[in-house]
Amino acid sequence: MKKISVDYILDAIPESKLLSDAGSAEVTSVAIDSRQVKECSLFFAVIGEKNDGHDFLPSVRENGCHAVIVSDTEWGDKIAAYGDMTVILVSCTRDALMQLAKRYIADWHGLLKVAVTGSVGKTGTKDFLGAVLSSKYKTGKTPGNLNSDYGLPLTVFGFDEDIEAAVLEMGAGRSVHISELADIARPDIGVVTNVGTSHLEAFGTRDILTAEKLGISKFFDVGNSIIVNSDCDKLSRKNVEKIVPAGTDVVTVGSEVNDNIIVYNIGDFGIDGVSCSLDVKLGLTEYDGTYKLVIPVIGAHNLGNAALAIAAGVKLGINPADGIRALADTRFSSGRLEVIKTDRFTIIDDSYNASPESMKSGLKILNSSKASRRVAILGDMYELGDESEVLHESVGIYAYDIGIDLLITIGSNATAIARAAVAAKEAEGIAYDGGPEVIAYTDKDEAISEINDLLTEGDVILVKASRGMKLEDVISAIK
Repeated sequence: MKKISVDYILDAIPESKLLSDAGSAEVTSVAIDSRQVKECSLFFAVIGEKNDGHDFLPSVRENGCHAVIVSDTEWGDKIAAYGDMTVILVSCTRDALMQLAKRYIADWHGLLKVAVTGSVGKTGTKDFLGAVLSSKYKTGKTPGNLNSDYGLPLTVFGFDEDIEAAVLEMGAGRSVHISELADIARPDIGVVTNVGTSHLEAFGTRDILTAEKLGISKFFDVGNSIIVNSDCDKLSRKNVEKIVPAGTDVVTVGSEVNDNIIVYNIGDFGIDGVSCSLDVKLGLTEYDGTYKLVIPVIGAHNLGNAALAIAAGVKLGINPADGIRALADTRFSSGRLEVIKTDRFTIIDDSYNASPESMKSGLKILNSSKASRRVAILGDMYELGDESEVLHESVGIYAYDIGIDLLITIGSNATAIARAAVAAKEAEGIAYDGGPEVIAYTDKDEAISEINDLLTEGDVILVKASRGMKLEDVISAIK
């Protein structure tokens, strides 16, 4: 992080009030977690659903924190009275954090900013973008899932001060819109992976969600680029052009002849990776042509996400061949289609998060694997709104149709997956001997206690659910 002064902070946050000034030391890090503060840190006392950061101010002070931003006047006066900390009072610490981040990144002249969002695949695409951009620029990218109203500012403050390009993941939720995050970062390029059914509970319809995702372009000037997966029905060129600002450069990646990058000749080698051909038609003579893409990650759908990264790279002056070479050693973040090989099993760990679309993709990957038995361990999916039961059932029907061998569900919502798979099997008649064996658990601990008795040596096992299910606990139990 670049050093910033107290005066800089006060100027960046409108209506902030200095309650005490402990001296001229500059801030060198920003935190909202009291456990992460250190000398010369700036601590924001944010108020969350479970914790109030103001309650941790005494421990923050004990850890040698230089400055704090508070919204509680009583707490502010109490801490200011010690005289050894800079205390700044604001009306809302969440908004203040976003305001400071906006000013900070705006003052980072010359920094190239690529933002990525989507219902599914944004984190993997972030990893692809990071690899491609790193072939030419010193690049920083969002760590983990710091893609929210709190996460994006912390990401920005956490970058090394000498990076040349930033890859910023942006996720919508109840507390923040993509356009608010775009206002902070003001990206040069926006990438949208797809519009699925995640977050329908918050946004209602896919049309509303489409506009939400394309809000990543709200502050574009003429010539800024939005790069989209046009194989998603909501992200056709015609539909995108209706929503994004006039003059936006719309770049499409997909399987149709009119796409700017065409993905075809797909090869799927299961857990060994995927390949395809790319026809690049971006109007840049030196870069346009046909390329072979091979990546060591599982899932053919990731080829489209990798192609989105290639497109962004080309827009920033990176030859497709150089971007492809950079992708040759790409590895995903933990819990996202991570292949774990034990003495007995091969585990596809996709436990970090889930939607109906990504669960079906995971099942397709599982089905393509070479194994004596293919096992799916699926848990609850969250934030699906009124369609939750139907969407869980659709996964169960898909699991039956695709022909996996054993389906284990964990969680109360996931029972709909099991129920639908059994119903699909029974609909074929009692004489039908195909389809998966189905076992449903509502209690995760019970599933963990019995899981090893259900598995046999040589199984390939997919583990997937929404983050809140913490199915990494199940993975840890598998021996």
